[in-house]
Amino acid sequence: MSGRVEDNPRPPRSYAGGTPEDLAADKRDRPSAESQADDVGLREMGYAMVDLVVEYLQGLEGRRVYGPLTPAGLDDTFAEPLPEEGTPFNELVQDCRNRVFPNTMAIGSRRYFGMMNPAPLPVAIFSEALVAAMNQNTASWRHAPSGTAIEKRVIRWLCDLFGLPDRSFGTMTDGGSLANITGLKLAINRILGRDLSRMDEKSAPGAELARLTIYVSAQAHYSFEKAVDLLGLGRGQLRRIPVDELYRIDLAALEAAITADRQAGLKPACIIGIAGTTNTGSIDKLDRLAALAAQYGCWFHVDAAYGGAVMLSEMYRSMLRGIDRADSITVDPHKWLYMPFSAGGILVRDGDFLRRSFLVHPEYYMEKIQRDGEAAGDQSPPRLPPDRRGFHHGDKVNFFQYGVQGSRRLNALKLWLALRSVGRRQYAAWVENDIELARVMAARMRRQPDFRIMGPNTLGICNFRWEPRRPDGSMRFSEAQTDRLNRQLQDLVEREGDAWFSFTMLDGQVALRVNVENRNMEQSDIERLVGVIRRAADRLLEQNHLSET
Repeated sequence: MSGRVEDNPRPPRSYAGGTPEDLAADKRDRPSAESQADDVGLREMGYAMVDLVVEYLQGLEGRRVYGPLTPAGLDDTFAEPLPEEGTPFNELVQDCRNRVFPNTMAIGSRRYFGMMNPAPLPVAIFSEALVAAMNQNTASWRHAPSGTAIEKRVIRWLCDLFGLPDRSFGTMTDGGSLANITGLKLAINRILGRDLSRMDEKSAPGAELARLTIYVSAQAHYSFEKAVDLLGLGRGQLRRIPVDELYRIDLAALEAAITADRQAGLKPACIIGIAGTTNTGSIDKLDRLAALAAQYGCWFHVDAAYGGAVMLSEMYRSMLRGIDRADSITVDPHKWLYMPFSAGGILVRDGDFLRRSFLVHPEYYMEKIQRDGEAAGDQSPPRLPPDRRGFHHGDKVNFFQYGVQGSRRLNALKLWLALRSVGRRQYAAWVENDIELARVMAARMRRQPDFRIMGPNTLGICNFRWEPRRPDGSMRFSEAQTDRLNRQLQDLVEREGDAWFSFTMLDGQVALRVNVENRNMEQSDIERLVGVIRRAADRLLEQNHLSET
């Protein structure tokens, strides 16, 4: 494939009878022979990379889901000294084809049922190259004016989708973990009555911080454990509350824990609701949690990194009843909105509080516009009246003042393009199809006499356990042996590369976990997976030499 110079979008200008200044300007603007050669090289490189992307995506169904090499083998595959000289581009392309592709997890394959990693939308894939080419730093408006406006618009769409008020705002993050950390930071600030814009060198929460308690389901994401450590709390200040039979936070146990902590002189700061757990897809009773948070003066944070996408569906959005009462919501478009990594975000009911919590003014920050009511010296430029359209409309929003991150990619671009390209209705149809396929999976596994469904099968996740039985229906192996068999079953399917799913622990037992999150998947893919699992289980029974109980 060759680049074509005639496609160059910058033809030289012509000045008939122009002044010497015009001719000099024309000479400066006209591409040099060297730059034209660079353009051709860039086009050649771009065409080759597009071909490589298409080759990868089209080859997903024709190869193993999981590569065959061990970590040591992969290290040997890529063992080489730092090159002294550059490598020709065509060799690099071949290395991607021959060394990288065969040793990747085939995320995007219809045989991948893994950890909430979607088959990314093509428009989002190619927008990543555009983001890299523009190389905008969306930390500040001045360095990414259109990028800032796009992120503001995407945040507004998401806030409206979740029913948050006009004063709400938010920020894109690299993922749900950082969004959850941000949500707990806001909870601490609110309960202690502080924010970064008012803190000085003498601010020392100390003893007050040690009294705070945070409440979350025992099924919650591990990022909350990291969050309490990063925010200066002890691990014991995160109360992991037991769950009910559907793996939702036990409301009675939660209220009992809050009451006990208050009686002990502690200060409940935050109640966290989970809208789609990683293990089972379970959704806490968000409306009840919102009421408890209001009753006890707690910040209400909802981790909707996985399940938040059901808000796109009129059929299923009632599952998240009460989420519109949240103080902050974690979203993760690189899960069920089919974005490539990374694309997370946090939405906050009080957008101004979000800004105050992270407000800094570095010396090199080139702020020139001030609004009514703000202090200004004699040399300040004219003040602008507040924009009447609502929070932050028309303002030069600088996203480094709204969160932890400084330098930031324009992650909002791919989501903006995807939402506009696809539309809510198509997104809803994809989400609904994934949920339906997970239910088909559960129905098929129920027909297998030696498999037992575990978990609620609420969203796109189906959990089950292989329990070989004797003719009289009794368990053929002990609990420990059955756990080992389930791990061996997952490992056998993984090693053979016919499909990929994970295992987890539920109620102290090993459970196999299938996650449907692929807009291209059909019922035939579920039927195929059931066959793969059945054959692997039968082979393991034939090969197994464990003593029966």
